[in-house]
Amino acid sequence: MTHTDKKKIIERLVVIPSTQKRQFWGRELHSLNHLLEVYPEDQFWLGVAFPHKMDSMIVFRSGYYSLALKKKYKLFKYAIPPKSEISLGDKSGPDYIPSGAPGTLKEFLS
Repeated sequence: MTHTDKKKIIERLVVIPSTQKRQFWGRELHSLNHLLEVYPEDQFWLGVAFPHKMDSMIVFRSGYYSLALKKKYKLFKYAIPPKSEISLGDKSGPDYIPSGAPGTLKEFLS
């Protein structure tokens, strides 16, 4: 993943401050690099979204948003298991034929 892609991810997920941008970008890129080690899929990071922008990428490393990010990653990586084919063999034994089935409700309840 290129440096430009990382910056776009941060811009999409985090509120960019108007001052002290050098410290901000260093801290956020460092946090994103740690998160990329845990969740290495580039397509996941290019598509992940949250209802609002965060103050920092650090919130994704522990706590509630860490669990939310983990859940989103599991949903991203989930693959529907292949449907197994059930093969039916030959019939064994005689058919069941019910005898003495009640004809009326009164016979059924007695």
